Amino acid sequence: MYLRSSSVLAFQALLSSSVLYPLVQCSPAHLNSSHICRVLPGDAAWPDAAAWSRFNSSIGGSLIATIPEAAPCHDPHFDEAACQTLKAEWDLPLGHSQYPSSIDQPWFQNGTCDPFHPRNVSCTLGNLVSYSVNVTSAAQVSTTLRFARSKNLRIAIKNTGHDFLGKNTAKGGLGIWTHNLNSIDILWNYTSKEYAGPAIKIGAGTQAYAAYEAAHAVGYRVLGGTCPTVGLAGGYTQGGGHSALSSIYGMAADSVLEWEVVTPNGEHITASPESYPELYWAISGGGGGTFGVVISLTTKLYKDTPTVGAQIFFNSTSAPGSTFWEAAEKFQCGLEPIVDSGAVALFAITNETFLAYVTAPSHTEAQIASQLQFVTGFLDSKNATYTLKITSDPSYFDHFARFYGPLPGGIWETSHLIGSRLIPRSVVRNQNSAITNLYHDIVKDGDWIVSGIALNASHKVAGNKPGRNAVNPAWRQALVHTIVYSVWDWEAPISVMQAREDHLTNYISPSLEALTPSSGTYLNEANFGQKNWQDVFYGENYARLLAVKHKYDPEGLLYAPTAVGADAWVLASDGRLCRA
Repeated sequence: MYLRSSSVLAFQALLSSSVLYPLVQCSPAHLNSSHICRVLPGDAAWPDAAAWSRFNSSIGGSLIATIPEAAPCHDPHFDEAACQTLKAEWDLPLGHSQYPSSIDQPWFQNGTCDPFHPRNVSCTLGNLVSYSVNVTSAAQVSTTLRFARSKNLRIAIKNTGHDFLGKNTAKGGLGIWTHNLNSIDILWNYTSKEYAGPAIKIGAGTQAYAAYEAAHAVGYRVLGGTCPTVGLAGGYTQGGGHSALSSIYGMAADSVLEWEVVTPNGEHITASPESYPELYWAISGGGGGTFGVVISLTTKLYKDTPTVGAQIFFNSTSAPGSTFWEAAEKFQCGLEPIVDSGAVALFAITNETFLAYVTAPSHTEAQIASQLQFVTGFLDSKNATYTLKITSDPSYFDHFARFYGPLPGGIWETSHLIGSRLIPRSVVRNQNSAITNLYHDIVKDGDWIVSGIALNASHKVAGNKPGRNAVNPAWRQALVHTIVYSVWDWEAPISVMQAREDHLTNYISPSLEALTPSSGTYLNEANFGQKNWQDVFYGENYARLLAVKHKYDPEGLLYAPTAVGADAWVLASDGRLCRA
């Protein structure tokens, strides 16, 4: 549960705001002027109680003062039953999505209030916002942005809390919580200059599972990811959005028809290819949290079809010796014909196991079995054992629920350190052994897992031309989106996780980049410590994106780490945001 601001002012006064894991140091000169730095609680310029009360009245009483979600795990608010529930669910995203200030990444939770520290350890706000606005209208967003500008407050936009880079929180800031903008409307006759047909309009807080259910109820499907609790109109589609349907329709951003947005100056607009086209272009793949606050998304609907799925599993015991890694290499070598037939494959490799899922709409079971023969045949030739399960479902929705359910929560945990790289087709064709050797090197000690999404998101598949939107151009040549992640160890000293993050930043990511020098990285599933992120995340689009940022947010009111325009700011060791 969460409480309104009037209920928790006394509690907040007890909360300190230490930051355990600063990312960037800010020089003392940056800290001497309120004109250069955003204000923090305790500053003379911080709004007083009367100012917060007036603001709360202006937004219909929707202001929520932050109590950390894990407060029941710490004195003086300890509740054994509530804490055990939180501990059991903490690594799953659903609970964080339903709480206004909660975020699901341990690095940015920074140990200040979680279920795994002893109850006598103080529960503090740390990197969390001080207040959130439970927005249910565009007017509330406009009022919130005006208040933040007038008081020099830092803003954070939180949809569901799915974020690996710290974009959805702001120490001492004011949060815009869009979770309850969750309307869904089916538009059977959407018409524009570029498209006429069925569409779905979803509020910014609509989670994927709800959109999937609504589309399925009328015999259609909509692009979204394999984590059903992600907010489709949030950073997912704004950052590009890969899907198990991408080899048929491209990226989620390729299907966007229009965005309903409140710009940083408080204007409520609709951005489409015909109206505010540069803003439409930027938000469609250029990343969330920086160009404006999205209120809703209108995107294409697609007729649903029967869908075949496949799951293949083997391990280092059933495929002993070199067979295990040779089979992993064979799998990647045979991905092109799979994705070019309209299927998408997800795989995960540890130092002992290999698991892959294939989603193949409009295929037959015989077709998918034949397409996997390149790896099953190899395993058979080595007398290795494996599990192959092929399924048929009457719709994509039923397939999704089988492979990635149960809904609404899904199967994915999110407490990770993470990095990624887009692997071009040319590299898989010509350097597949080198890629496989690097995967082996990454996972050999058991601290890291390599996973991948194989797809065809080319312009030909998407049905558009280069420059149509701001999706990183590296996606169009990619065969595999490789993700490297380390599960957060709650029992390890923080120094262990810091060492893993350093290893990711200084060894794993550079090694992947050395094999793929002309490629890029998916900005939504990436290392927050990524070097040269402007080029790596945005490619040739960055200069144009920055121009859009300067046009619509010249004061830099909206800031998010590694978002377009973030290089104009630095974070101090105490979490204060200052102009660079």
